[in-house]
Amino acid sequence: MLLRQLFDADTWTYTYLIADEASGKALLIDPVRDQVDRDLALIGELGLTLEYALDTHVHADHVTGAGLLREQTGCKTVASHLGPESADLRLRDGATLALGALTVHLIETPGHTDDSVSFRVDGHVFTGDALFVRGTGRTDFQAGDAEQLYDSITGKLFALPDTTVIWPGHDYKGHTASTIGEEKAHNPRLAGKSKADFVEIMGSLGLPEPKYIHQAVPANRELGLGAGPDQSSGHFNEIDGPTAAQLQGDMRVIDVREPHEFQGELGHIEGAENVPMGQCEAASKGWDRQQPLLVVCRSGRRSREICEQLVAHGFDHVTNLRGGMLDYRERGRAQG
Repeated sequence: MLLRQLFDADTWTYTYLIADEASGKALLIDPVRDQVDRDLALIGELGLTLEYALDTHVHADHVTGAGLLREQTGCKTVASHLGPESADLRLRDGATLALGALTVHLIETPGHTDDSVSFRVDGHVFTGDALFVRGTGRTDFQAGDAEQLYDSITGKLFALPDTTVIWPGHDYKGHTASTIGEEKAHNPRLAGKSKADFVEIMGSLGLPEPKYIHQAVPANRELGLGAGPDQSSGHFNEIDGPTAAQLQGDMRVIDVREPHEFQGELGHIEGAENVPMGQCEAASKGWDRQQPLLVVCRSGRRSREICEQLVAHGFDHVTNLRGGMLDYRERGRAQG
């Protein structure tokens, strides 16, 4: 089994790449939308084929890359049966996925959120936000329940062999992994603690809400493809390549790639203006805030960031090209 742990420094999120080396079939657990290019580059370098994008729950601290990965690779998206309705596979406790010679087992571990699940592969368990190294996920939003989380950890995760390696969804103290045996013995929220003790601990944390919760939760209910941030000035929309081609004459097209990309192999949309990402803030001061704008980049990631900036600065009609020029080129609409 090939296993890689990947990190998003902005949200302290771990993404996991797992592959069956014999078949080259791979999956990603908890992909981050802003890291999709990185993840796909690694998959390509290793000669793998992405079969699945799995989410352990509807995240509040980052936007999932699952939907974008599905658009770009055709992989199947996987979540809890209580998760996003648009997921290809919505699974219950005990369900399995075949990945070449590997078998992925889904374990329902609610408590951080009502849809939280963990994934076990051989002697490894990927616990999302249920169990961290020397900690646990919080339980104060999205139908979180401290008693339920205690039962999930002690009744399901701690029932696994002590040698099982724990791979958490986040870490804020420099840890990368642990084992079931270590967490039984040393996790300060759980070791020697009753359920009542745990509930008291969780009720007294007093944590601030996640920085991206108002953007992430609605987006993640649509596999990361939902509307943009909940700003007082409005939202931005997202459209695919064919829709953009139909609406092209109705919007001002801003391509935020670098000039060499704009003139490169992916081409550009006819009539698009090339305003590199680093120049957009200054350039946009002279733009009409009521004019409909279509923002474009290579994969849709940089353009989303610019859409968020434009919305925050009072632009009312902003649209992102989902999948970027990669998707647009595939459908034969780009100009050389």
